[in-house]
Amino acid sequence: MRRFEDIYVAVWCFVMQMTGTLLIPFIQGTIPAYMLALGSTAIVFLKIRSWNVPPIVVRYLISFSIFLALWLLLLGGSQLGLLLSDRRDFGLVYMVDPIDNTIVLRSTLFTQSLYLLCCVLIALYFRYFFQEKWMRYIFWSAYFLALYGLYEWLFFLVTHESGDFLVNRTFFGGHTASWSQTMSFGGIDLLRIKSTMLEPSVFAAAVIPYFFLALEHRKMVLASLLFFTAVFSTSTSCYIALVACLLIRSFWTGELRWVYLAVLVLVGIFLGSMALFYPDVFRDLFHDKLAGLNASGAGRLGDILNGLDLLSTYTVPNWIFGIGVGYAYLRVPDAILINCGLLGLGAFLWVFCRPVFLLPITPGYGGIRTALFGILVLFAISLTEFYIPSTWMFLGLAYYKLDEYRRNQRIQARSVAPTQRPPVKEEPTPGLT
Repeated sequence: MRRFEDIYVAVWCFVMQMTGTLLIPFIQGTIPAYMLALGSTAIVFLKIRSWNVPPIVVRYLISFSIFLALWLLLLGGSQLGLLLSDRRDFGLVYMVDPIDNTIVLRSTLFTQSLYLLCCVLIALYFRYFFQEKWMRYIFWSAYFLALYGLYEWLFFLVTHESGDFLVNRTFFGGHTASWSQTMSFGGIDLLRIKSTMLEPSVFAAAVIPYFFLALEHRKMVLASLLFFTAVFSTSTSCYIALVACLLIRSFWTGELRWVYLAVLVLVGIFLGSMALFYPDVFRDLFHDKLAGLNASGAGRLGDILNGLDLLSTYTVPNWIFGIGVGYAYLRVPDAILINCGLLGLGAFLWVFCRPVFLLPITPGYGGIRTALFGILVLFAISLTEFYIPSTWMFLGLAYYKLDEYRRNQRIQARSVAPTQRPPVKEEPTPGLT
């Protein structure tokens, strides 16, 4: 059983970031990490022997039950809210399935909930059953992410064609999940690295946490590869998250380590050279995008404004429960507020922010804390993909580390607790008084 579980997790970690590949090409959502997440439930139940349920399995089941209860509450509340408000449309907000005009019980309510279920199973498994020896599997996955991205970049540099041979996933309208984007530097077209992810901005959500985990474990070759792919993703959000993580890590520790200083200097040199020699590219990446002057920036600004227009029509039940899981497709915090209301947004912030505030910055914990902070920065900036398997793996790892830290704190507290016993009152010996 242990050997099988080791192999299972090794394969699971290796395919964790393969979001453009389907095991069954004509069925959306059958990406390898999701299918292995569903299969992990069998491994959990195999840990139960002769109706003797281990305490760790009990905790896993309790956490899953809490998620299920919250989902049912949001399901009932959101759909009832739609009926009571007699809603006819959702304005100009971009929906997950824009050609579906259904209001109550849209099909995406169930398909997106299945994605969420798989992601929660990933997080729970890595929280409760992770073993330190499996960390090498996560690094294998990081090597694959970096090397495949580097291969794609070099292939395009030579042939000017996409070399992605893993993708077989398409979305509505036939759009491929391998969204190859280019950027011209002095007349040379370079591929924006996305590796096995959907696009460069989504790639940032994987490469940033892997990068800081590699730095934490002093895997400098891997960190260098990941840094190169992050830089040549030419993703504005990736640059912002990278710098934000380096600065917050230095603030937490109270010192600027040489490796972080070196990364900041390299990022500064790259961006400075871009601004000096390729001002049009720099302006498009930063000024025009942040000001909403180019297509990408204007699209994101339009999404925000359309979301605010929809929120202005919300009734009280809509504000509490939203309009339904998986309805709107927007930046993650906006989508959660619109789809799941204040209740869902509160649950999201509680789950994702707790490890960032409670984990220490000491060796063994600082890397995963910084990684999760980077994911939150990307959520806040522009990321629209909430169901990235590696995101939920890092969430599970953060809680695993938080549980470990609290356990060590309790052990340490018991070891230094005073061992003095209260004085025993002496009773007079009978017959001597």
